[in-house]
Amino acid sequence: MSVFHSHFLLPFAEPDRYQGFARRMRTIRRFERQTAAAQRQEQEKRLHTLLQHAYDTVPFYRERFDDAGFHPSQARLDRPLPIPVLTRDDLREPDAKLLSTAFSVNDLRRAGSSGTTSTPIQFYRDLEGMRDKSALQWTLNRWSGYRPGDSVLMLWGAHRDMAIDPPWKWRLYDETLMRRIPAPSGMITDEILERFRERYEAKRPKVLYAYSTVLAAFASYLRKHGMRHRPEGLIATAEVMNDQNRALIEAVFGIPVTMHYGSREVGMIAAECSAHDRLHFHPWSSLVEFDPIGDTPDGPAYRLLVTDLLNFGQPLIRYDTGDCVTLPETSCECGRSFPAAQKILGRVCEGILLPGGGIIPGITLGTQMAQMGHTFRAIARVQFVQKSLGHIHLRYALQQEDASKSHELTSICKAIDALMNDPVRWTLEQVPEIPRERSGKIRLCVSEVDASEAASFAASLLAK
Repeated sequence: MSVFHSHFLLPFAEPDRYQGFARRMRTIRRFERQTAAAQRQEQEKRLHTLLQHAYDTVPFYRERFDDAGFHPSQARLDRPLPIPVLTRDDLREPDAKLLSTAFSVNDLRRAGSSGTTSTPIQFYRDLEGMRDKSALQWTLNRWSGYRPGDSVLMLWGAHRDMAIDPPWKWRLYDETLMRRIPAPSGMITDEILERFRERYEAKRPKVLYAYSTVLAAFASYLRKHGMRHRPEGLIATAEVMNDQNRALIEAVFGIPVTMHYGSREVGMIAAECSAHDRLHFHPWSSLVEFDPIGDTPDGPAYRLLVTDLLNFGQPLIRYDTGDCVTLPETSCECGRSFPAAQKILGRVCEGILLPGGGIIPGITLGTQMAQMGHTFRAIARVQFVQKSLGHIHLRYALQQEDASKSHELTSICKAIDALMNDPVRWTLEQVPEIPRERSGKIRLCVSEVDASEAASFAASLLAK
């Protein structure tokens, strides 16, 4: 890791995220060097501290704990916390009920979810928690050989995460000093992939960091048009990667791809090790619970619940991520004793196919909804079903009947229309609930388009 970047540049340039960065990294490394028993002991201590803080300063949790007859000192790692699961609907409660009274609003930073499984939500983080999350994410990056100061091309599907045309001062910092080369796009077409290829060959980055769907499309494009530079590291996130796309990516680039797992609500909390056969959840940052939900074609499935041990500004305790996982049956050859998931089920976001052969990834649809600038009072969940290249069917479920329903539906359709090259026909259907997949997950986007109608690269992205 570059001493210049970790000790000086990052803390100076981005203090909200990186103040005390080197010290935090040392703290995590000390934790990782402990025995498994010592790690669990420290994790339980951190859990008690968070729960007591939530009980003392967050009205929502004081009421919830009291109703369950639960005291923070009773929490143990070897059994589920005896309180209800925290859902996205809970996070739509008025802010004051969920925020800690130990912080002023000025001490917190607001963020929002992308809405990939339902309508977007907003939440808050305290600064110390944000800084710890940044250190944890770089710890997971380090497992993949990616360190601050390494050149990286970021193939991103979310405009909100990086500016399309940033000011020159930010470009100087980001591209020259941090060596982060942004390549965002809300759409995947041959023209955009060629722009990615030109930037990739010109900059010759050490690492490719990408949305899974975008990385697969880029690999397919490079295989077709040739490639001169090979990176030393590949990191994919934001969407599940199926076996077919993993094989494609690794064949094209000649090195293994490493999956990372996280969400906007809890940050990056898990990554594959060098064995590449499971995701390890880092116990320094969170407590994960695997709640059984039944059998699937991939084996027994579990709902993934996360208690964030870093965010004290708006604690998330037993938060339902919306993801379902399968569990490994053996220990990992890397020797880590961290909780692990063999596979994340049902988070593959299909996309909307465009008549010209492009595809708008499902993750971009969720981001577009988040960019609309408000949460929804009437609409609880939505699902886009592409019936044909020119027809999108919108299923929606209500959280309450409200006069704003019509406006919210219209704004959703207009926001997605803004991504399209050509207008599409919309049909709407109100349903009691959005249907779940066999994995137990709700998908934001479902494609019913015959793959033969789309370009070959788009069809490969939709492979089951």
